[in-house]
Amino acid sequence: MSSQTTRKSLRETKRAERQRQQVLGRAAWSLVGLVGVVIIGYILWGVCRPKPGQSVPQLSRTHIQLGDPHEPYNSDPPTSGPHAAPVEAGFYDEAPPDEQLVHNLEHGYVIIWYKCATPDDTECQTLKTQIKDVMARAKPMLIGTDSKKLVAVPRPAMETLIALTSWGRIDKLTAFDEAEITDFINTFRNQAPEPGAP
Repeated sequence: MSSQTTRKSLRETKRAERQRQQVLGRAAWSLVGLVGVVIIGYILWGVCRPKPGQSVPQLSRTHIQLGDPHEPYNSDPPTSGPHAAPVEAGFYDEAPPDEQLVHNLEHGYVIIWYKCATPDDTECQTLKTQIKDVMARAKPMLIGTDSKKLVAVPRPAMETLIALTSWGRIDKLTAFDEAEITDFINTFRNQAPEPGAP
């Protein structure tokens, strides 16, 4: 083999290696670009996607004692306004006063309000079980705790079967819809003036 053939073979080998590196470089940059597009798309979807429910103008955050007179709430059930001491998280068969529940909203809770024509009928018991199941499956707010910041209470005079509230937000449902309830909880829980409060 002549030295000229060896040089030609060496040049071809180097050229082939350069081409291979260029192809790999283009592939790597294409992958980085694709990942960037996916991330930007995900962020835009999170910002632009329709959020459940409707916004309600926020009222004052005045602290009051139970029984004190105050401005009327601007939604039924309430989503903000004057409030008294909060209630414990959980499921209630008898509703605490609105003034207490509004304080929970200020702390970032989501309240599930439900309407039962007669609390002992089969449909009502089914609805209660469905709501309890959604609450049980909700993830805790902090890892290592069981704090879910959820309250469920009856509201017999309500127009719809279920209403979901967070601070300044309401969603009214004519039927039980687990996906919508879960979406509301995941979107608005802890979105309040005092999210760090228990």
